[in-house]
Amino acid sequence: MLPQQFDWLRLSDGTRLRSACWTGHGTIRGTVLLATGRAEFIEKYAETASALVERGFQVVAFDWRNQGLSDRPLANPQIHHLNDFSTLADDLDQVHAQAVVPRAGDRPVLLMAHSMGGMAATLLLARRPDRYAAAVLSAPMYDIATAPLPRSAVRVLARLFCRMGRGERYAFGQHDYDPAEGEFRPDNSITSDPGRYAAFHTPFRERPELRVGGVSFGWVRAALRASDLVQNTLPLAQVKTPVLLLSAPGDRVVKAAAHWAVARRMPAMTVLDYPDAKHELLMERDAIRDRVWADIDAFLARTVPAPVPAAAR
Repeated sequence: MLPQQFDWLRLSDGTRLRSACWTGHGTIRGTVLLATGRAEFIEKYAETASALVERGFQVVAFDWRNQGLSDRPLANPQIHHLNDFSTLADDLDQVHAQAVVPRAGDRPVLLMAHSMGGMAATLLLARRPDRYAAAVLSAPMYDIATAPLPRSAVRVLARLFCRMGRGERYAFGQHDYDPAEGEFRPDNSITSDPGRYAAFHTPFRERPELRVGGVSFGWVRAALRASDLVQNTLPLAQVKTPVLLLSAPGDRVVKAAAHWAVARRMPAMTVLDYPDAKHELLMERDAIRDRVWADIDAFLARTVPAPVPAAAR
């Protein structure tokens, strides 16, 4: 299902973001602000948005700065660069104000976010501890996998190259998107479902303007700083929003152990493990995805119950 409406948002620093909205028919249960992961784009989440619409929600999604069709400031638009993850929290806050508030009315607003989007969502939850009725976080990027190098070495290298004025350059081992990555391999780190794997890579093949490569030294430094913040000092105990965190213990993209470290600091958070899942829990094969959605449904039934039809009152 394609979004009914695409739009453009202009942020306070002049950056332009592409946004989209899906809306169903009948009584609207609430509005979901959907934050994608790194290098992703709105269209990849059509299936997830459709599942939410079937459950009575309208959905607002957007392309983060530096990816999708939103603004990319570097000469090489494939380098994913960022100086501070607070910028993403700022952006999410502004998307809420510009694209969600005008649509939500007095109905509940929820956050759903994946990976990098989950990190930004958590930073925003600390700022707005009681704004959202609920939040669902899929494999949030509370710590990045740095193998084969130890985290401490990656931190030192990222700091060094940023101080040398090379923060906007690809970090070691990073490069432009390789079309060979579009071939599904069972040992990939994303999903065991070939069709859902293609939902990401087919658009990259057909629409080169969507492609994003690896990350910059600046992005790595920013990610590690944000990781330290959420695991150690961010005031998460004040968050009132009920949070469901979906985690894959064998995740090779983010460190699942960090999910439990953050949960210990956030009483409002519940972590559920899916031992047979890879990083993309919302886009896994049906045997896993169906369990994920059953757990999401149970969580939403408690936090954002469907309105009772007038005839049944």
